[in-house]
Amino acid sequence: MHWFANRRFLIIALIFLLLTWVMFVTSRERAGEGKVEYFFNTAMAPLESIFSYCGIVIHDSWKTVTHLAQLKVENDLLRKEIERLRTRQLGLEQLQKENEELREAAGFVKAQAHEMVAAEVISVNPSNWSRTLTINRGKNDGLKKNMAVISPQGVVGRIMEVRDNTAEVILLTDPRDGNYIGGMVKRTQNMVIVTGGGGYLGECTVKPAVDNFFTDLKNNDIIITAATSDLFPKGIPIGRVVKVSYGPNKMVTKAILQPMVKLNKLHIVFVIKEKHDPVSSESSAPILPGGE
Repeated sequence: MHWFANRRFLIIALIFLLLTWVMFVTSRERAGEGKVEYFFNTAMAPLESIFSYCGIVIHDSWKTVTHLAQLKVENDLLRKEIERLRTRQLGLEQLQKENEELREAAGFVKAQAHEMVAAEVISVNPSNWSRTLTINRGKNDGLKKNMAVISPQGVVGRIMEVRDNTAEVILLTDPRDGNYIGGMVKRTQNMVIVTGGGGYLGECTVKPAVDNFFTDLKNNDIIITAATSDLFPKGIPIGRVVKVSYGPNKMVTKAILQPMVKLNKLHIVFVIKEKHDPVSSESSAPILPGGE
């Protein structure tokens, strides 16, 4: 072991001396490159190329990682900004829609001769959304039971229950007994009765007001409110006939009506506190049962 240790020390010393001599030789000024220097330069060239390539790869990789991390941060910031702008846009669109509805409501009220109160729909019946809804007006606003409720598109229904600051509206499609409207076929002026309930949810039934059969009724006929109604002003659109049912001798016994108003998309309605129909010289039609 002592001999091996001495030999190892001797080898290290010789290597150190050799490196010192090489450094000394290569550091002196001379006309050309020596053999030893040429040998070492030639031997180290591939290693230097490998080390240089590895250094470039490591530098580029680190630069790429740093750049990706920066891009991720910027991407997260952009996502948050886009989400904020999207939320703001939705809010602006909602405000614009509400503003248009209010403008339409103001213009509608101004154009009417009737005394009306604008009301906002605040809830619908969750078990039967197409038949009743609640508005944010009540007794404190002068509302009473059975007052007519309309929209710029046509008939909505009538007040069923009144509270201090809210009221429940029964829609014209509600099939309960007593929920009917006196109407008239716009094309023929024939009197009809429109009751809630039809072939599908959200439809009404049209029946003759006097006879048991219709003498003339067709698909796409428009039904409007009659002048004989005590609640609704005359001439307000109720709906459009979408199906007719035939009885003996191909006579029409009843028809299905689709309301003009999209009842499931109402936001603002108008309660008629007092109607003011213009006086007409036309002959009055037969009064409907119940005066509706």
